[in-house]
Order: sequence, then C-alpha cells, then structure tokens
Amino acid sequence: MFSKRLLLSAAPVLVAACGSEDLAGSERPDQHASAVAAAVSLLPTSDVALSQIWGGGGTAPIYALVDDGTSFAASDGGSTFARSAPGAATASLTLGYSGAPAGGASQVVVNYQAWAINSGAGTVRVALYDGDTLIGTGPARALSASQQNLSDTFSGLSATNGANGDRLRTELVFQNTAGQGSLVASVVWIDVAPADDGTPTGGEPVVSDKLVPRDGAWWGAYTPAGSAGWNWKLAMERFEEKVGRKVDIVYRYHDWGTTDNGVFPDVHETAQMNEGRILHLSWETRRYSAGQDVTWTAIANGSQDAVIDAAAQRAKSAPGKLMISFDHEMDNTAVHGSDGPDADYVAAYRRIIDRFRAAGVTNVVWVWTPMGWSGTRSRLPGLYPGDSYIDWLGYDPYNFYVCNGGGWKDPATTFASHYDWMHEPAQMAWHGAKPYILSEFSSHEDPADPNRKGAWMRGVVDALKRFPDIKAVQVFNSNATLKSPCNLVVDSSSQSVAGFAAAGSDPYVNQPHD
Repeated sequence: MFSKRLLLSAAPVLVAACGSEDLAGSERPDQHASAVAAAVSLLPTSDVALSQIWGGGGTAPIYALVDDGTSFAASDGGSTFARSAPGAATASLTLGYSGAPAGGASQVVVNYQAWAINSGAGTVRVALYDGDTLIGTGPARALSASQQNLSDTFSGLSATNGANGDRLRTELVFQNTAGQGSLVASVVWIDVAPADDGTPTGGEPVVSDKLVPRDGAWWGAYTPAGSAGWNWKLAMERFEEKVGRKVDIVYRYHDWGTTDNGVFPDVHETAQMNEGRILHLSWETRRYSAGQDVTWTAIANGSQDAVIDAAAQRAKSAPGKLMISFDHEMDNTAVHGSDGPDADYVAAYRRIIDRFRAAGVTNVVWVWTPMGWSGTRSRLPGLYPGDSYIDWLGYDPYNFYVCNGGGWKDPATTFASHYDWMHEPAQMAWHGAKPYILSEFSSHEDPADPNRKGAWMRGVVDALKRFPDIKAVQVFNSNATLKSPCNLVVDSSSQSVAGFAAAGSDPYVNQPHD
C-alpha cells in the first residue's frame, strides 16, 4: 500500500489455545521472538482495581501480559494483548511504541485480534494517541467467542497531528455488556506511513458517494434569517463572518407544501450549493403559513404523493447532492404525538424514498434523526425505516444545563450517551454501521461562569475525536426551542464566539470537498 512502511510488530498470531481462563499468562518471552519493537515506558493516569488494565513498558520482545484482577501501579513488563477482568463492564490497555517516524505519520493502521471468553460479550475499539493527545478512535467492534482479525485505519494525519517519534500510543478499550466472562484483544502489528510518504491512502475518495468525509467531520450550522430580511444566504454569510470560517453544511427546515417554505432547494440554497456548501434539510410534516399538520398516516396511504413527486423533481434538478431528513425528532411527542402510529412514520418515510427513487433521483442522501433522549429510546427500533433506506444516523445532543433543570455536561458527556447506546450490540442488531450527524447541538450559558460556554464550544472537536462515527455536526444557532429560556445561540457571549471559532479552525473539521 505504501512506498515506505514501518512495521511495529507487537505479537504473533494468537492460537485457539488462548481461549481458556488461563490466558497465556505464563508464555515465555522467547515464544515471541518475532516481536521487533520495544515499548516505551508509560505510567497510568489512574490505578483502578478490576476496571483498568495498564500495560506498556519493558523491552522487546513485547509479549503476553494478562490482567489477573488487579491493576498495574506502574509500567510493568511489555504487553500486547489484554483480557478484561471477569465481569468488568469497562477496561482498557494503553501501549507505547518506539521507532515511529520523527516527522509524523500520514497514516497508521492498527491490526489486531479480538474475541470473548467465558460467556463474555460486548465491544472493543482502538484509540490512537500522539503522546497524551487523542488523534483518532476506531469503530466499536462487536466480539464473539470466535477470534476475529481486525484492522483500523487512521488516515489524513500530519506532522502536527500524527503520532511521531516515541509518542505513538494505542489504547484497547473494552465494553463488556454480559456481566460475566472477559473480552480479549491483541495488537498484532502496526503499519505506519511517514508524513512525507506522498502516496494516496489506498485510492479511497476524500468524500464518499454518501457525502461521508474520509477523515474528520463536516462543520455545519443552522441560523435563522429573520434579522436578515429572510435572506437565508445573507444570514449564513453573517454567521460565517462572525465565527471566522465558511461552514461545510447549511441546515434548513422546510414544511410540507409546494409553495413558499415548502419549496426546496430555494434560491438561497441553490446559490449556497453552487458555492460548495452541502445542503441538509429537514422536511417537516407541517404547513407553516396555514398552521396545519400533515399526518404520517396521510403520507403513508398515498394521499400526499403529489407533494412528494414535486419535491423529487426539484431535488433531482439541484446542483449537486443534498441530505434530507424526514420529520427530524419524530420521537418527540410534544411535536409529533398526533401524527400517527410509529409504523406509519416508517411507511411514510419509505414511501417518500421509494417515490424519489422511482423518479430517478440519485443525488439525495437520507438521514434519520431522533432526539437522542433516553426517554424515547425504546421506540426507536420501531421508528427505523431500515438500512436500505437510511444513509446517515442523526441525533440532537444539547447541554441544556439549567434551562431544563439539568446539570452541566461537557461536550464528550453530551454526545456520548446516545452514541454509546446506539453502538451496543443489541442496538446494532436493528441498524447497521452508518455515519452519524449531530443534526443539532449547542450549549446553554452558565450564569455563574461567563467563560464556561466558551470552553464548552472550544472542546467540541476534541470530543468528536472520541466518537469516530460522527462525521458531521451542525450547531443550532437559535434560541427557538420548546424549552425556555435556553440561551443556545453561538453569540450569546464573546467567549462563546471565540470558543466556537477556535473549534472550527481545527484540521479535524476542515475537510476537502473534492
């Protein structure tokens, strides 16, 4: 794949004999003579018995060192694979390596094996660090009793954000959902392409046909246009000037009709698409000007086909690909409680997509966006149209804080709950692996700390790096919510604007569109 490649060999292929509770803990170093890299000493940041496994350090060869129910107070002997403590819900193992290119890496490929023993079940994921800085996280991999050969690719790295010299770190992160048994994983080898390699990453396009960026995430926004005379293009340009960059995605809401706000893409959106922005719209079952609702049942039974067909022809003529969500937050009963049963939402969404496809529309990417609130999660399997209909999964995480009586949540905590739940094996059983979009996100101000929201905004991208399947985010630059008073606009304070602008300058959310 690469013209230059550094192999950091960590362990040989593990054999089936490692499936017992006595997991190779007594293997001798000379059994691993093929290991060629020395580990760099690491000290744990905490010492939590039964839940954290700490490894790394020692000299070559790196060989088997298995958790025995205790944690390591300091770096102790080399390690390449780990077994979580029996029954432990979470565990992790961090490893350091020497010999990575001093100038940084353009790509790191971590090849590893993983499985479950003694009726354990759950997931493992790999995180990549440059020293203490997290630069990427692989997808959660569901584990079974069968040994799997896995590989995670971290590409688009550079000398400024790529692992370099003796700073390369990998972390194996376990989530055991069974309450028993253990999860096992082993880093087998690592391929490192130097930053000056200059070769493409396997021919993978920068943007997929479903508008998924290869590296990092899109940076988007919704902003109202009332103060701009309902010139939506001007409103977004004013927002962009304030935050110091052009957004990747323009988010809009359109109602269910064939005139006025029901027409999409409108003249402003068409101009924005021509300027290189991605259009993402939420198509709502409302007629705003008339104050009328349209039910899912009416759409599902075919009585609204004329509206669908007119929209399909307009979308087909759009100057590029666009993203469409049908009734985002469909699980919000305060808005959609009288729209019909959940099965009719599924039937309505499928009917829309089927008619778009029948009309020859190929430039629409379909998004499914529930609230992401734990109180409605039990409904979500019954609201999902199916993998053959949906391209992206969305949700709307907010740090509402006191505006809804909750406590302060940092960005990682705000984003994690629904993301982690959707990645559980039981949920993956009803939906497939998809890219995620935060269709709306923002934070309330802390009246007691004027700097707190700015720090929250500044931390958004660092949080995103912990959730690699989130490939796009859209800040909700409006206070118009069902919860009041919520101060969610980006310019609620100068500190908030500065924090959002700083986050938006991160290379992780500055991806090429070509």
